[in-house]
Amino acid sequence: MVKIHKLSDLTPSLGFSEFDFYSAYRSGFSSSELGGLFRAILFSSLASRLSLRDHPLGRRGYFSPEGKLALMFLKSYTGLSDSRLIADLNSNIHYQLFCGVRIHPLSPLTNFKIVSQIRCEIASLLDINSLQSVLASYWEPYLDNLSVLMTDATCYESHLRYPTSIKLLWEAVL
Repeated sequence: MVKIHKLSDLTPSLGFSEFDFYSAYRSGFSSSELGGLFRAILFSSLASRLSLRDHPLGRRGYFSPEGKLALMFLKSYTGLSDSRLIADLNSNIHYQLFCGVRIHPLSPLTNFKIVSQIRCEIASLLDINSLQSVLASYWEPYLDNLSVLMTDATCYESHLRYPTSIKLLWEAVL
């Protein structure tokens, strides 16, 4: 049994629309916050700019190039760990629609390391300037005050340690 199907491969095989029980999920997804985020990102343009492709040799990948990018956006959006993201992806149909996959409930994904592998693959191809130009050209009509630059001025301490009793006593002696 195939563990995962790409939605683009599956959709033409649905013969009768009255048996398409995913239509309610798709309409709920399009009106959700996650669906709005999905519409705001040009996954196909970003994937082509990164030169992400399906590999013609070997086993087919679980995720399409767009799905790989969507998984990384989903990880950042949810703030989940890799293992928790895969667990939620197995059970949440909206996450599956966001990533363009359908995971069979009886054979879920168990390899949470796939998230790290995809992250490393994208990092090796990453060129921020070219991706930024794709997003800026798409979002420009929705942006006000294009001459204003805003930055985050958050500061973090970098040399923190856990204070144990022994360390506190030693520092008190010195």
